[in-house]
Amino acid sequence: MLLCASVALAQSEPAQTSVEETGSDEEEEEPLRRHRSTFDALAERTIGTASKPVEFNWRRSDAMIAATGGFVFELNNFNTLRGGGMLRLPSGGTLFEVGVSWTQVWDSPSSRLLAFTPYRQPGRPPRLELDLALVLPLAEGVVTTSPKFFPAVQLVFNAYAGFRYMVHPTGWGGMRPREVVGAIFAPNLSDKEVENLEGVRLDSMQTDLGRYGLLLGLGNDIYFKQGVFLSPRIMLAVPILAPATQTELLFWADFTLAVGVAL
Repeated sequence: MLLCASVALAQSEPAQTSVEETGSDEEEEEPLRRHRSTFDALAERTIGTASKPVEFNWRRSDAMIAATGGFVFELNNFNTLRGGGMLRLPSGGTLFEVGVSWTQVWDSPSSRLLAFTPYRQPGRPPRLELDLALVLPLAEGVVTTSPKFFPAVQLVFNAYAGFRYMVHPTGWGGMRPREVVGAIFAPNLSDKEVENLEGVRLDSMQTDLGRYGLLLGLGNDIYFKQGVFLSPRIMLAVPILAPATQTELLFWADFTLAVGVAL
């Protein structure tokens, strides 16, 4: 009987110790209980925020300068190529652009053949173009490139609204200063200007009277970490001002590529 009592006592003591330890753990965890949440609750809740991963923050740039080149599709048989420069000024979340380009026009095989006929196509002789544009970023983020050895870049998808003013310097020949000033602000070319441009227009070209126009477009800004950027875009003419400018080139497109650096 003594042996049985000893065994019973040995078995009862660990059980008491386990109860005491469990009670101690519960007392230690009690202050943390109110801070606990289930996984489902955490998954539906914002746990924290992270800074935006920007490879190049163009908004901190004072200005950007770029060289530009483009091809104009004017729905005729002439070839039109543009080249010039651009200044871009960031302001908050938008960009303002000021550009100057020289636009050269030359014949194609079709326009040379057309010159042997009595027919003419509306077109614009070689000219100087001034551009003003508002750039609105629509989406942006850091993207990887292909092949993979190229570095990650900051890609910005933009919408453009632009105003283009066309200057024909030879069109002002023989005009008085007062006539030149009036021509600058007129929406269309005067008869005197059209007459002066007869010597520079192409043989199958009928000089278009429009002096300026509005353009809308879409494009991308591709920024590298060092501040170098590429900006391809496609702009489409919007003939809202056509009744005032008397242009016959209502719908045309302009593909432009800008290569520059942010300062």
